[in-house]
Amino acid sequence: MLEIRHLRTLSALRSAGSLVRAAQLLNLTQSALSHQIKLLEDRYGGPLFERK
Repeated sequence: MLEIRHLRTLSALRSAGSLVRAAQLLNLTQSALSHQIKLLEDRYGGPLFERK
């Protein structure tokens, strides 16, 4: 099940355009946000974003 914090994360990533800026918007460290994204990708079985 997708949690509200995951929706906030996805929304922040979309609007911020970068992991660093999204982490700032969410008051998280970049590491914490990366970990959250990795958990989501593991849960849903694939990458959620194209990494550049």
